[in-house]
Amino acid sequence: MNGSEQMILTEDDGGVRTITLNRPEVLNAFNKPLSGATTKALQEAGEDKSVRCLVITGAGRAFCSGQDLVEVANRLDADDPIEF
Repeated sequence: MNGSEQMILTEDDGGVRTITLNRPEVLNAFNKPLSGATTKALQEAGEDKSVRCLVITGAGRAFCSGQDLVEVANRLDADDPIEF
């Protein structure tokens, strides 16, 4: 993804906030940036008193395929510790 594309999309409709995982090209697999962006979006929703309901969804044809194993393999090859 280039810098102009967001890994997390949020939309508010009344008291409902929708958080959309936005990596459809890899079935919304979690990598380090997506994990951080999701954590931030959840924290922001929790701190916003106007949010009464939270919907988490995925862009494209899948909600989330799990961990991005390509990133895991690349990080293991680079001796970069992996935190889950």
